[in-house]
Amino acid sequence: MNSILYLVIVILLAADALIMAYRTAVMSLTDGDLSDNDDRDDDQVLIREPARSRIRDVRDNPARLTRAVWFWQLLTASLTTVMLADCLPVNRYLCMLIALAGVYLFGAAVPYLAARMNPVRISEALSWIGERLTVITVPFTAVLSFISGIPARLAGVDPKSLEDRISEDEILSLVNEGHEQGAIDEDEAEMITNIFELDDKQAQDIMTHRGDISTIDGSMSLNEALSRMVEMPNSRFPVIEEDIDHIIGSLYLKDAILFHMKEQFNETPVSEVPHLLREVKFIPETVDVDDLFREMQESRKQMVIVVDEYGQTSGLVTMEDILEEIVGNILDEYDKEEKLIARARDGMLRLNGKALLADVSKALDVELDQENYDTISGYLTEKLGHIPTQDDRGCVIEDPASGYKFRVISISGTMFGWLEAEKLPEMSDTADDNS
Repeated sequence: MNSILYLVIVILLAADALIMAYRTAVMSLTDGDLSDNDDRDDDQVLIREPARSRIRDVRDNPARLTRAVWFWQLLTASLTTVMLADCLPVNRYLCMLIALAGVYLFGAAVPYLAARMNPVRISEALSWIGERLTVITVPFTAVLSFISGIPARLAGVDPKSLEDRISEDEILSLVNEGHEQGAIDEDEAEMITNIFELDDKQAQDIMTHRGDISTIDGSMSLNEALSRMVEMPNSRFPVIEEDIDHIIGSLYLKDAILFHMKEQFNETPVSEVPHLLREVKFIPETVDVDDLFREMQESRKQMVIVVDEYGQTSGLVTMEDILEEIVGNILDEYDKEEKLIARARDGMLRLNGKALLADVSKALDVELDQENYDTISGYLTEKLGHIPTQDDRGCVIEDPASGYKFRVISISGTMFGWLEAEKLPEMSDTADDNS
């Protein structure tokens, strides 16, 4: 009698392992693996018929196979526990642990890893038995799925729409898994992740700060404005009156050159040249970046001005800024790459006041308060207790919370220019003792 029970357990574990391996292999295939093989030689054929048709049917309705996998796993674990309790003279709870360990190891982990090693061959070899194991479960899974979908129907939701829905976390998990296994390059995985992170970013997170915006004064003549524009790496400039909080339009380098060639308005202030300035678009700081991207596409605007709740200019966002959030810095022949965090020849870490706290935290391997501050300059200004002035050059700001002290090398306007970061003595001693 015991031998029969053991045989049943082995058969259940085998069925569980086969269907798990089949599902893993099928879900690991690419569209290229299932492409038509008519133009390929026999030694180049990936998956032949009829296995290819079966696999395509599974990929069109993956929920059906997923439910079958769940059914076999639950059935195997439950019956194995009951049978072991009858066969072995041990505590039933121990039998349950043995059953769960066996199902996890031989019915899930091992077949999963085996299928990932060669998904093409595994999916083709198991397509027939996988389909049969799935069909066997249909009467049970169909009834159970209908019962489980009753709450969703009462709420006015179609259960099938929930089965087909895939979450952002699931996609990112697949991307990370693909990167770890070498199927996706690091740059590709980073770009995909950055695309999803656009949902979590607002215009104020990616804008060029008002203090770094290159502007054209509306009182400048067209000649003066053009001379200034050709010296800058940008091709579009906000035009201001009095200060940056009064932006009256935008001036494009191409428009300035076309009007300059006419020679009619060369000495005329740019604010008075008819049809020279273009209308500028203003947006609030809290606009989501993905919404802003679509809006700029539809309006064909390459540059927008970000304003705060009081209507004052906070910064500027260009289409290039948004693309750089996805692909990284985009430099042309006129751009000079500015390193905001650099290691000096003496080994000292030097920080630009504009460096983001997230980047500084990573460089120093410490956690800095990123909730109230965006840059290291803002963070240290609070520690200093007043707006930096030229008199603060050379001063040292100690930050016990991070374990570092910062020496001010230069001041840029009302913010820190460059700083040197060095570990506080007690932190250095502690690190030496631990080593």
